Amino acid sequence: MTELPDFDKLRWLAENEPDELEELQQTLCKEAIDSCPESNKEQLISMQFHLKQQLSLCSNPYHRCYLAIKIMNDKFIALNTIMNSPEEFRQQNAKILILPAKKAID
Repeated sequence: MTELPDFDKLRWLAENEPDELEELQQTLCKEAIDSCPESNKEQLISMQFHLKQQLSLCSNPYHRCYLAIKIMNDKFIALNTIMNSPEEFRQQNAKILILPAKKAID
């Protein structure tokens, strides 16, 4: 497993070698997901993809940090609701819409 560098090294990477920092982040995420049970991997990969898409829209590191914290906070709030009020969670129903299929173009 890749060792996480100390704060000063991470800060230096962020200021001087952002591509290397990004590569480290990807490596650590992949290793963390690979070490999880198979039953969780698909959801974790989906969450990582969603996070990467959201972070790609950020204009600076502070925006990225704020957005990452917000996304994680939203997940914790949802988990808290599920754990503390499971009946309320089960009562939530989604309306499923059937979309018409596209017609083939000749």
